[in-house]
Amino acid sequence: MRRFEDRMIFSASDLMRFMGCTHALNFDLARVNGSGPKPSADSEDTALLQKLGTAHEAAHLIRLKSEGRKVVDVPAASLLDSANFTREVLSNGPDVVFQGALLSGNWGGWSDFMERVEVPSVLGPYSYEVVDTKLKRRADPKHVLQLVLYSDLLAKIQGKAPEFAHIELGDGNRATLRLADYSAYARMAQDRLEAFVADPQPTNPMPCADCSVCRWTEHCEGVWQDEDSLFNVAGISRVQVKKLEGNGICTMEALSELNQPIPGMAENTRTRLITQARLQHARKTGEPDFVLRATEPGKGFDLLPEPKPGDLFYDIEGDPHYEDGLEYLHGVWFDSQFLAFWAHDHDAEAKALEDLFAFFRARFTEYPSARIYHYAPYEITALKRLTTKYGIGEAYLDRILRERCFVDLFAVVRGGLIGSEPNYSIKSMEAFYDRKRDGEVKTAGGSVVAYERWRETQDQQVLDEIEDYNRIDCISTEELRDWLV
Repeated sequence: MRRFEDRMIFSASDLMRFMGCTHALNFDLARVNGSGPKPSADSEDTALLQKLGTAHEAAHLIRLKSEGRKVVDVPAASLLDSANFTREVLSNGPDVVFQGALLSGNWGGWSDFMERVEVPSVLGPYSYEVVDTKLKRRADPKHVLQLVLYSDLLAKIQGKAPEFAHIELGDGNRATLRLADYSAYARMAQDRLEAFVADPQPTNPMPCADCSVCRWTEHCEGVWQDEDSLFNVAGISRVQVKKLEGNGICTMEALSELNQPIPGMAENTRTRLITQARLQHARKTGEPDFVLRATEPGKGFDLLPEPKPGDLFYDIEGDPHYEDGLEYLHGVWFDSQFLAFWAHDHDAEAKALEDLFAFFRARFTEYPSARIYHYAPYEITALKRLTTKYGIGEAYLDRILRERCFVDLFAVVRGGLIGSEPNYSIKSMEAFYDRKRDGEVKTAGGSVVAYERWRETQDQQVLDEIEDYNRIDCISTEELRDWLV
């Protein structure tokens, strides 16, 4: 979003941000008008995504040139100058225009690629279609907003609306979209954005899917803390917040003291939220605390077996940005020792899976009653995907799953107790058994960033830090199991 002469120019990024979070767009508008808070610097995760996105775009450009296509690269300049240059380039009919600028009315931006198709237009016996590069492995609704916008702007130049637009996805596949199927939705979104900017309305910060990559997240989190917001209550939903606020309950403290029913909210839900709020509110000045849930067959502590000799504690590190994904480390903690199964490419990934299952088989032969403990469903989901992908151990994994050899301690925690911490990650649960983290890598996202850094530098110290992080996760899983017991 920027001011240009006497008007505001909106981009595809503005449109996608607006449809994801109106509050973020309000902050952007304030910055353009010279007010509002200062945005945060990009996080390591966001910077990594941008870097990988640029590399993906560059790889596609190299591929097009290697195919013998005539590619014209529009040099960097102001949006107006680039748009004028792009018009001249399109009139010459090259196969591909890279980083072409489009501008009309209040909308403009740079398209990754515009590819020539042999469909007549005012340009000649040809026209162009928009192609964008995205890291994701499937098209996202937000991508549609961008493609329709750029296609509409392109149509004003060539006098013909493109029939299709395309996305070069992160897995190397191309998604092709028929624009007529989506244009009404995208244009409605543009109208809504223009109307909002013409008459801005106050907005409040609400958690959404974009928070993890938003430059305003730190500010919003500060507001939630300062206001003692209901969004601080672990496990609460936006619908539940709306119901509570509609009945005058607007803070965590107020929820902790609630003694009346809430229309449209089940009594067990209301009771759980009150208990959660009470524990978290008390935690601000006190020690970690918890309340046991009522026992239910097949839930909570009913899922926790008695500790047995030979028990294993297991955690996976994966890189979603590697081509087709890569589970690059399986870590297992047992008998006060740690075993790491590393994989830095897909052949090694298959070998690591084979070696891991060989270890499991040997362990269960020696300790038939042992269990494999992990936290949250990722490990099982990853193993199912790997066994299907490589045809290794499918029947074996199915058998040990049916025999309940795996124990998900997250399911035990969520079904068995309500805790005083801000969420139910294993890092938050460590408050109950006094584990302190002091390694360089402290989060799963940090592990991915570190691994991508190792792929560039081949610095063994980085791998050592990742392995230490994984080892601590496995040890913490054992400590959590013991605390739950």
